[in-house]
Amino acid sequence: MDIKRPSPDKCPICGSRSFETRYQNVKRFKKTYDVFKCKGCGLGITHPFPDHAHLADLYSSDSYRDKGGKRFIAPVEIVVRNLRADRLNKLTHLSNKSKGRMLDVGCGRGFMLALARDRGWDVVGVEFNSETAGPAREEFGLHVKTGHLSDMGFEKCSFDVITFWHSLEHLEDAVEALREAAKLLKPGGLLLISVPNFSSLQSKMSGPGWFHLDIPFHLYHFSAHNIKRLLKACGLEVVRQEHSSLEFNPFGFVQSFLNMAGLRHNLLYDILKTGSLRPKGDERGSAADTYITALLLPFVGVASVFFTALEVLLRKGGTVNIYAKKSPLIKARLRTPAKTPPVFEGNTYMEQKGHQSNMSD
Repeated sequence: MDIKRPSPDKCPICGSRSFETRYQNVKRFKKTYDVFKCKGCGLGITHPFPDHAHLADLYSSDSYRDKGGKRFIAPVEIVVRNLRADRLNKLTHLSNKSKGRMLDVGCGRGFMLALARDRGWDVVGVEFNSETAGPAREEFGLHVKTGHLSDMGFEKCSFDVITFWHSLEHLEDAVEALREAAKLLKPGGLLLISVPNFSSLQSKMSGPGWFHLDIPFHLYHFSAHNIKRLLKACGLEVVRQEHSSLEFNPFGFVQSFLNMAGLRHNLLYDILKTGSLRPKGDERGSAADTYITALLLPFVGVASVFFTALEVLLRKGGTVNIYAKKSPLIKARLRTPAKTPPVFEGNTYMEQKGHQSNMSD
């Protein structure tokens, strides 16, 4: 598949050619980047957009994950495993299925897919390349495909659940991947997207020091608004929206506050990584930065609790989880187009089912 590089002169979601510069000259990994924001839908795009070879280098072993697939020290890895179980439980509840076929785009090490398989689900993962797919294949024996979702030959309407858990913003063809996922979802199936929220309180307070900006790994910078706009265009209905995430939001504030204090960028985050992934030499930062980080940690920790609660109340969480369903009416309409529009008592599919939507920004 040929990938058209997004440029700051056209938005891949709304087609607008009107952009503003959100951040300029952000230095990461000895390169300089800008972030442009679409005036039409608010989508952010990293520029220059890394090419495939550069992305492969960024995600190589001992850069993004170690050769065993680990990213963090043991206590953090244990927390991550437990959170994956919570996510699967919620997917099971919202999909109204205890078994089925599940696709995880950007499955990483494969914790959630392995657990789902053990519970009886038929699971498939997608990863960037063979190197990034290795840990899930080798540790858990999972079926993981590599490359672009639209090139994988999956049958249309063949998955009950599809997830993009902090992966959509990493994809070169993010918008096309989401459109393809909508085609692959069964009528009545559930789609989960979790992304950093570009319009969040964290983002606005922290500027280029925002932890979840994560340039150049994050190629796109979404908001709840443009994700919902894209889902609607794909024929999916949002049924739940969450601005609270214990996994991402409190630490997002902690590290963002430390970055704003002028300390070495993401120093605490790098300290929590497994040994082989920690920066070496001059990139480690000074001993003074480490000492000041330790001194400030109790204060920024308390502040993060307050601001995390505030962003939930404002519906402006640092990350946002959006659940959407494909109407079961779609398949029937494809088979037998109605001469006159059908009339339903409820306004939406979920209302017909007696569910309440949680869709406010």
